[in-house]
Amino acid sequence: MREKVLKKIRSAQVKSNFRIESKEPDLKKFVFKRPEENLVETFAKEFSKNSGKFIYCQNNADLVGQLRTLIAESKWKNVYCTEEKLRYMLNDTSIRYKFDLSNYTDADVSITLCFGLVARTGSILVTTAPDASRKLTVFPPVHIVVAYYNQLFFDLEDAFKHFKTKADDGFPSMLSIISGPSRTADIEKTLVLGAHGPKNIYCFYVNER
Repeated sequence: MREKVLKKIRSAQVKSNFRIESKEPDLKKFVFKRPEENLVETFAKEFSKNSGKFIYCQNNADLVGQLRTLIAESKWKNVYCTEEKLRYMLNDTSIRYKFDLSNYTDADVSITLCFGLVARTGSILVTTAPDASRKLTVFPPVHIVVAYYNQLFFDLEDAFKHFKTKADDGFPSMLSIISGPSRTADIEKTLVLGAHGPKNIYCFYVNER
């Protein structure tokens, strides 16, 4: 059927002396214009468009202070965190958390690190590390992601190029792209947040390595 249609088009072109000049697409040409503003501002703007909540932190001390305030104001009791780097930092604070996932279904909020941030789309890259759990990125109603300035990239291409040079064992077996809280509009075209994942996502961006 396809060949019949193409044959008719070619025949019509011959009769009308009309030619369509086609060029091979330049697959290496950069399509998206890089923003004039810095990447932090771009990510914050795009992440907020996706219904995410962006919180800027000057350093780790500022991160802990703002985390403590948010947890207290939100009255979250069951805070989960399994990643060693974050636990090492939280252990010297008044923030109480759980790391045993045997009863993770009672989680109010999870705190995790991430693989990277993509400024152009306001997306977060997450993966499973030996001390991380995918459960904590999809099950709790609130997900808090902690990211640092050297994890911020303009687009996925930049992120993959960076990780390809840094990863000793190659890419992880699982990589997810989170662009705001989970949502669906399947029922009566009404947008519902938290349909099959966290209803709220916070990104605590720390402006240091």
